[in-house]
Amino acid sequence: MITEQVFKERMISAINTCIRIINESDKWDSVGKGIIENEWQSYINEKDNTFVAILTILSNKQAFQFKQHEWFGVEVNIHANDKLNALLKIYSS
Repeated sequence: MITEQVFKERMISAINTCIRIINESDKWDSVGKGIIENEWQSYINEKDNTFVAILTILSNKQAFQFKQHEWFGVEVNIHANDKLNALLKIYSS
């Protein structure tokens, strides 16, 4: 579905922006290795339409699940997403 692809790309973009902000903060890693690896994986859970992002944070893989209303809609952005805001608070402020 074209609409789903558009919102999926927006979610991917929001996560990439979040990763960039965190990695550029140098809060945890002053040698520039990055807090969150730039390469990450995602998929849509067909059962409940959940967007799952698997990030490697400080060498540990963590799965983040975004329910359909958190990624599928016009208001999807880094500032409106509680999970991405929590990541920013923990690792960049």
